[in-house]
Amino acid sequence: MTIEVAKSRACRRSSPADSAGDARRRICAAGQPGGVKESATTPVDRLLLGFLAALAAVTAVFVPAPAFLLAALAAMAASIVALARFRGRSSLLRVAHAFVPLPVLAALVNAVGPAIENVNRSRYDAALAAFDARFLGPLVAAWTHAGGRPDWLTDAASIAYLVYYVLPVICAAVLWRSGRFAEFDRLVFSLTTILLVSYVAYFIAPASGPRYDAHALGGGGAIAAALRAFLHAFERNELDAFPSGHTATSLVLLFEAWTLFPRWRAPLAAAVAAIVFSTVYLSLHYVVDDVAGAALACIVIVALRRRAMPLVKGDRWAPLSAS
Repeated sequence: MTIEVAKSRACRRSSPADSAGDARRRICAAGQPGGVKESATTPVDRLLLGFLAALAAVTAVFVPAPAFLLAALAAMAASIVALARFRGRSSLLRVAHAFVPLPVLAALVNAVGPAIENVNRSRYDAALAAFDARFLGPLVAAWTHAGGRPDWLTDAASIAYLVYYVLPVICAAVLWRSGRFAEFDRLVFSLTTILLVSYVAYFIAPASGPRYDAHALGGGGAIAAALRAFLHAFERNELDAFPSGHTATSLVLLFEAWTLFPRWRAPLAAAVAAIVFSTVYLSLHYVVDDVAGAALACIVIVALRRRAMPLVKGDRWAPLSAS
């Protein structure tokens, strides 16, 4: 068997979705002028593209004057497909493709807002607040007035709320930097799944959260003020309280990170506990939002563990528990 034939067979055996396949394709590309184009999408790509297609359909039907939103959704889809196709051209494109879910998911939390507003015109803040008052009253009071609400605690809770946005990125970056590509893909798939499921769940009981009734409880210093300014500027979707995405996503992250980063278990658990605490303490969520977020996280975790999911492991489909 010649070296050229061996290379050709290695290229055919490689899975377009796996990092080992990516490495083999670099070998193949080295022997071909101009390299090769990668056209196959990964499981995370397909998950995002499916959600974008469904949201585009809902937007086109229910949202008045949807042209701008549809163009934005199309641009997101095009960026995913383009990066998937050309990620073999350079290491920079490969990194951009691996982390493209980050900006897409960040944009989608706002992109679903108009669809939620027009698909389900009911608002459930009164019902959620009534549930808290009737069944969780003492807990709500203790939680929102913890420690007498000193400014330092409000600022600390504000930092914890912001940590939610960076903690998953740090975990994913560490896996990528360490060359743990299969585990990177598993983590990104799990987090993408829980976030997209949360976005769908917002349609069930659209609510703004206590912050829009009483403008939170205020307090805190410059950090708390910065958090409020950040949310006002960047979280344009005002119907994303139920269930709590902060709680659901953080719990799924903790579940995955428990085995991925055994030495980080204590600080990760503390960070997630602080994130969950901040959601109610800062009056950004009802307690029932957190309960629903935790339940949603459990459902997604069980579903991912029971169902086989694509891992970067040759051409095979491996269970989530594989490493």
